[in-house]
Amino acid sequence: MTTNKREIPTIDVSALATAKSHKELLVLAKTVYEVYSTVGFAYIVNHTIAPTLFDAIFEESRLFHHLPEEEKSKILQNEFYRGYMPFGASKLKVSTLGTAVKPNQSAAFILMQEVDKADPDYIKGTNLAGPNQWPSAALLPNFEFTLRHYREEMTVLAKNLVRLFALALGEDYYSFDHYFNHPTNYLRLQYYSAQPDVIPADQYGIAPHTDYGFFTLLVQDNVGGLQVQSQDNQWIDVSPVEGGIIMNTGDMLRYVSNNKIISTPHRVINTSGRERYSIPFFFEPDMKSVVKKLGSSDTSGIKYADYTMDRVLGNYNIGAKFN
Repeated sequence: MTTNKREIPTIDVSALATAKSHKELLVLAKTVYEVYSTVGFAYIVNHTIAPTLFDAIFEESRLFHHLPEEEKSKILQNEFYRGYMPFGASKLKVSTLGTAVKPNQSAAFILMQEVDKADPDYIKGTNLAGPNQWPSAALLPNFEFTLRHYREEMTVLAKNLVRLFALALGEDYYSFDHYFNHPTNYLRLQYYSAQPDVIPADQYGIAPHTDYGFFTLLVQDNVGGLQVQSQDNQWIDVSPVEGGIIMNTGDMLRYVSNNKIISTPHRVINTSGRERYSIPFFFEPDMKSVVKKLGSSDTSGIKYADYTMDRVLGNYNIGAKFN
């Protein structure tokens, strides 16, 4: 691990692929605990995701966001949270940091996990269980394949990282697996238009917030704009690192860890004068799981669907149904 108090640490996770036993992962697990109990953000490198896959998904994102608005609007975000979120259509209202003043200056395409059509939630149309939406294959012939491939690769990495966090918290390697039998995930192709170098103080690409899931795996282009709030309340630039994935821990992992792992506020301000693209992959428990706090006398836990839908219904007016 490399670290500096004014920089985001870098963690080499190559041991995830090379370790022959869980014992060989303990040094890495200790590093993960040190970083995510104090900083909450890091670049992870040597993660085995091919650079060509990053190139491919960024290209598809650029192609999608430069389609005519009329074409993108054919797949406007549905009640299952999936599809196209137009520029300025989101504003955080339910957040650990309070309500944002102005809409986020960004647009997104959102893909979620597939849900079996026999699933009771799918049948009832509740808890975001529904079909994904796709742009025209005639216009973007490689779009669906590329996003599905990327999601598969990131899911494999994410499940290994979940197990690493279990070790970091002194638990059995597989102790969190049951929360992720059918993980909830959000793959977002995020687009930020070029903004002037001077903007209002309360105007953001994405307003300050913490992520409410387990953790997020994000790749960004070379424009920059992501900032993380340090423990002394200073905003630190998260500069692009070629081949690195930015991983930050969220509110649910903080809950599970009994506040040993932190969930760090972050924001996006794009004053580069250029368009900015980023691709976050939010990895979260199964909607049907009951998530419990380690080392707590309260064994009732939180129903993950209740927790998620409270935030979705509070932040997005998309007609989502809660069961």
